[in-house]
Amino acid sequence: MTDADAAMLAPYRALDLTDELGQPCGKLLADLGADVIKVEPPRGDPARRRPPFVDDEPGPERGLYWLAYNAGKRSVVLDLEASEDRARFEQLVATADIVLDSFRPGELERLGLGYESLAALNPAVVLVSITPFGQDGPYASYKGPDIVTWAMSGLMSVAGQPDRPPAQLSDDAQTRFAACGDAAGGALLALEQRRRSGRGQHIDVAVRDAVVRSTYQVTATWDMLGRNLGRDERPSASRLPWEWRCRDGYVVWLFNLGPLSRERNAGFAAWLESTGEAAGLLAMDWDAVGPETTSDAEYEAIATVLAEVFAKRSKAELYEAANAYGFQLYPFATADETYRDVQLEARGFWQELEHPELGRSIRFPGPFAKATQAAPVVRRRAPLLGEHQHEILAGIDAGPEPGASAPAAISGGPSPAPPLEGVKVADFSWFVVGPMTTRPLADFGADVIHVESSTRVDSLRLAGPHKDGVFGTERCADYAQLRTNQRAITLDVTRPEGLEVAKRLVAWADIVVDNFSAGAMDRLGLGYDALREINPHVIVLSCCGQGQTGPHKASKGGGAGYAALAGFNELVGWPDAEPGYLNVYTDYIAPRFNVPLLLAALDYRRRTGKGQFFDVSQYEAALHWLATSLLDYDVNGRIAGRRANRQPDAAPHGAYPCRDERWCVIAVGSDEEWDAFRAAIGDPAWAGEPRFASLTARKEHEDELDARVAEWTGKRTPEDVMQLLQTAGVAAGAVQRGGELMDGDPQLEARGFWQELEHPELGIHRVGGPSFRMSGAPCVLRRAALLGEQTQEILADVLGFSDEEIAEIAAAGALQ
Repeated sequence: MTDADAAMLAPYRALDLTDELGQPCGKLLADLGADVIKVEPPRGDPARRRPPFVDDEPGPERGLYWLAYNAGKRSVVLDLEASEDRARFEQLVATADIVLDSFRPGELERLGLGYESLAALNPAVVLVSITPFGQDGPYASYKGPDIVTWAMSGLMSVAGQPDRPPAQLSDDAQTRFAACGDAAGGALLALEQRRRSGRGQHIDVAVRDAVVRSTYQVTATWDMLGRNLGRDERPSASRLPWEWRCRDGYVVWLFNLGPLSRERNAGFAAWLESTGEAAGLLAMDWDAVGPETTSDAEYEAIATVLAEVFAKRSKAELYEAANAYGFQLYPFATADETYRDVQLEARGFWQELEHPELGRSIRFPGPFAKATQAAPVVRRRAPLLGEHQHEILAGIDAGPEPGASAPAAISGGPSPAPPLEGVKVADFSWFVVGPMTTRPLADFGADVIHVESSTRVDSLRLAGPHKDGVFGTERCADYAQLRTNQRAITLDVTRPEGLEVAKRLVAWADIVVDNFSAGAMDRLGLGYDALREINPHVIVLSCCGQGQTGPHKASKGGGAGYAALAGFNELVGWPDAEPGYLNVYTDYIAPRFNVPLLLAALDYRRRTGKGQFFDVSQYEAALHWLATSLLDYDVNGRIAGRRANRQPDAAPHGAYPCRDERWCVIAVGSDEEWDAFRAAIGDPAWAGEPRFASLTARKEHEDELDARVAEWTGKRTPEDVMQLLQTAGVAAGAVQRGGELMDGDPQLEARGFWQELEHPELGIHRVGGPSFRMSGAPCVLRRAALLGEQTQEILADVLGFSDEEIAEIAAAGALQ
């Protein structure tokens, strides 16, 4: 097997200069097969010293975050402040395809290693810069730890319990994962464009912008209805709870009430009948229950009966019943339960990596996709400090190996064509995870054709928010935000004539995407075996809830359920309260793996001629964003839980009330930051008390500290707090809602994030752009298509049907 066959990104080299903010990007590229060289300062990357540690014993090879997000890389030690080492690094740049950095804006230029300098050394190199707010704009120099970018993205405004302050996810690293997935996609898009132009470019990734892309409901509700979502709003129109207390924790389950509810709840009803309980509830006409006809007291009576049913059973019992009877219920899992999950075990998810220096092996989250050809895989444990120094430096001293590919030739300037022009995508997906996968492809030039049926429209069209609160399949703002730059065809593939059209679309396509439940495409006659008979080189990606195999493959549901199952909800909110709410959270995670996966597959096919099938489990992909907490259980037996907004290495660290019933966040870590904080707030007498003199002391008196900080913030607006503290070098941010994000945010305005589009039903509305800017490929958006808007042109111009054939297909009812 040649290197080209061994891994999708085998021909490419990336130099990873990032700290913990950007290291998951290099990990993702390494999993896809790139040679990722971690360039570390003499004392080692600071992430090596981030707790928790193996056996709680600090050491540069024992940090669990380091082990999780640097596996698969090689390590070289270079002091970029020293001329000799900088010259060595410049030699490495000449051999590289990608350079990753997460320095503060301007720092690479100070070192003489800004993009222009790197391009002079290697015109084909792609520089990917990951920062909290981007390389320019009024917030570019702001500090952005996780709680700040979480707050300023809109996600925090709806996370947590309604009666408590807005909540951060306690894992304290979530926002960077979104940015790093987008950064990997941006890097591979730049390599695609380099094939045409011969030149690299600069990819400017903003963490906050990446997370704004995960808050469509927040911004769309403002854009369509002119109101901000509250933390008391849940995904249920029936006024019943969405989470239920059981014997040993919580489960998420939505009780459908109203028209067709008896049919939708058939599995739950069958299970309830088998238990012999709740006879009165079973006898009730669920279809007749609705907001206009049912009182709060009646809803309360229903909830009381259901609560009793759940309270006497464990999470495992309820989840087993849900899988047996086919209803959508998921436990709020913890790390120990995740490691025991029979679905993950059956799919061989966990990957054991030997760590001889630790005298043990560790179980890591395994590949984020199964594949028929070149699956992503961790090829080595995280490197020891400078472990590969000799082989890396000897390689640049020896020059390129015989037959090694040289950097792409320069062809006179950036290509005017977008990176994916000519790439064809047949998109059978729906709701959120599907279009979040295909939209970036369409936005950067791919011809994406969305297949839908008027008899079963994309459920995202129905979800809302709808323009002016008036329901309509063309009036949903979420759909408009997620389906830019795509064409649309209506097709009933359950009819033979519709299936034949779908097969001709597959023959046309380079990529086919779906996110139906396991086996659905096979049942339609569009499974991978059928597709590759039609098109042997096609790349197919299926992203269902728990994958195409395993005892729980038939599970259905969305990101709210899988977020609970993956363990996210157990990490949101206060330890003395029920777990917090995160909306369809995992729908925003899987696309951050899907997009780089598809781009890498295109590159691999170009070299080898091979298409392939990717089986992506939304649940499994999401676990990669909790790797540190999972490893902490595996090696230390510690089960992560909710800790509100507090973190062990900072105080104050939390959300604090401000004027006008709004909130801000503040994060103070080092003693230097504490001194800056004190000075910025006028050095009040309480701040000089011994109980606040050190981090250890502040943690011991954190309740009193938070109360003092809240007194100070309560007299100010969130923006005033943010500007004052950030100017003083202290991390702070406003908890932004849809209104603040869409109307007048100076950083988003400076980066041109929102683009105005005109839609026949929605009128002028706003859609967010990508979280990164490509210096050689600006992103221009077109509005989402109406239902089946381009059906005729696709049939005639793309698929080559004659007018007579189209009339026959329509007469058969296949174009609905």
